Amino acid sequence: MDTTHLEQIRQNLEQLTKLTEKAWDDLVELFRPVTLARNDYIIQEGEHAHDCYVLLDGIARVYYNNDGKEYNKTFFVPGMFPTPLTALLSGAPSTTTIQVLTDSTLLAFSYQGFCDLFATHRCLESLMLAIVCREWIKKERHDIHMVTNSASENYRIFQQNFPTLEQHIPQYHIASYLGITPIQLSRIRAGK
Repeated sequence: MDTTHLEQIRQNLEQLTKLTEKAWDDLVELFRPVTLARNDYIIQEGEHAHDCYVLLDGIARVYYNNDGKEYNKTFFVPGMFPTPLTALLSGAPSTTTIQVLTDSTLLAFSYQGFCDLFATHRCLESLMLAIVCREWIKKERHDIHMVTNSASENYRIFQQNFPTLEQHIPQYHIASYLGITPIQLSRIRAGK
């Protein structure tokens, strides 16, 4: 496993909470590399989740299906965690699908194995709480923006949050994320 990736993951996690050396070592023991080809799935709607993921290389999206139409919920770029958090926490089947949009490399680790470490390493339990809080805040802000901002403003926020993504994924994915048509997105991009 690439030590540069591991160092970056640890730095990202320690922005949320400090980890002891032993906790980090025990967590790393759970990691296993996963390679997915473009358009492969991390998890599909209706499946039960068992693992957490860290995206090392590539791009992923989360979407849900409504009467055969896909709606993008968010995107993941390297360093992010394309993990079906609600399915893991609830034990219910996933209501969303996570798909990689490019060839991707990830680290997977057992959610149960992670939770089993809480008794020994309280800092990992604190990490889980910090992750859940961060994701809740991010989701609430996103939901509020999507219903209170104009499509142009949401596109600007998308560009801030994902500065290089547009060069790597089809425009219809971005339009779906913004809740607009590809034609509307073209007009916004053209400044009309």
